[in-house]
Amino acid sequence: MSYASCIPVMIVMTVLMVQVNVGMAQGCNPLQLMPCLSFIMTNTAPAADSQCCNVLHGQTSCLCSYVKNPGYGLYLRMPGAKTVASACSITIPDPSTCT
Repeated sequence: MSYASCIPVMIVMTVLMVQVNVGMAQGCNPLQLMPCLSFIMTNTAPAADSQCCNVLHGQTSCLCSYVKNPGYGLYLRMPGAKTVASACSITIPDPSTCT
């Protein structure tokens, strides 16, 4: 995927992330995951000590609310999200197991 084709996707994701989501736990901010977006879109593994992995570890308690959200869950179900999660040593939860 070229950089130019990622721009519309990034804009849509930013708009979705700005929406207020009442069901999310306090401190959950999907905008903090923006450093991971390019890795997810290109299915590339970030370094374990990258900013992406650092913010992802800080947001692990929020992942259930993100995967259950139709706007955010779309990105967390992409193959690149699994690559990022594996590189960062975290597990993206299955929405059906989230309470």
